[in-house]
Amino acid sequence: MNLKLSIEENKSKFLDEMITFEKKFILQHYFKTKKVINNAEREILKKSPSNEIETIALIGVLLLEKDALNMFRLKIGSVFKSDVELAESCQRLIDTKSIIKAETELFHYEYEYEESIEVPIIDYYIKFFK
Repeated sequence: MNLKLSIEENKSKFLDEMITFEKKFILQHYFKTKKVINNAEREILKKSPSNEIETIALIGVLLLEKDALNMFRLKIGSVFKSDVELAESCQRLIDTKSIIKAETELFHYEYEYEESIEVPIIDYYIKFFK
């Protein structure tokens, strides 16, 4: 496999919900090498669907944002047992106030979910924390 380790150069893979291995491999590379994402990569990650806990957590850590959905990503990643370093990174980026705010926003009855992106994250969050 001749895979370029770039989110931007693999945009189509990141936007395809059926592709999981390549996404995770590239995200792990960014995380392990402490690579900072650029604005184009940030936008790709925000639109990237994922059904795997590790990928959800890696996206959360790389985005470094405090919005509601990313707080859920980080909270989910904080209990990921297969990668202690990733779980600890997620734990460092969350706080109780931000989680409560995220729950208020995302569990509001008028909130409209982006099915392929948000529903798996919400489902995992409910499974682990509700």
